[in-house]
Amino acid sequence: MAEDLQIRKEITKDLLDQLISPVGHVRENAVEALAVSTGDEDWRPNELIRQGGIDIIAGLLDEENSHIVLSALDIIIAIAVAGEEEALITGGVINVLDQMQDHKDPLIRKKVREALWLLVPEVEDVVTSKPQDEY
Repeated sequence: MAEDLQIRKEITKDLLDQLISPVGHVRENAVEALAVSTGDEDWRPNELIRQGGIDIIAGLLDEENSHIVLSALDIIIAIAVAGEEEALITGGVINVLDQMQDHKDPLIRKKVREALWLLVPEVEDVVTSKPQDEY
């Protein structure tokens, strides 16, 4: 078990190092590998968060390569779905996503809306989910 945790730490560090590579295809391969790994039922974002991965992934959202951006959005969505919305919010991801709402690529716009929907509760949802006062 401890050996598995160490392997996950090393793999996460290696992928994060590749995400900041100056070589475009290295970044693309790493972000796609990370995005695919989020589909694993055992995947948890805690090690990614611990190693500063949110800042790195958020930085990929301004890439020219739409494959990189889409994979980064998939990772952000997976982190939110895993219950780590607060880490994304404190990492400033909402601000970056807000700036992308008018992106030229319709698929990117769709994923941005999905991510924002997970991170920003609608006022109506907040009001209806508030416990009712007893009178």
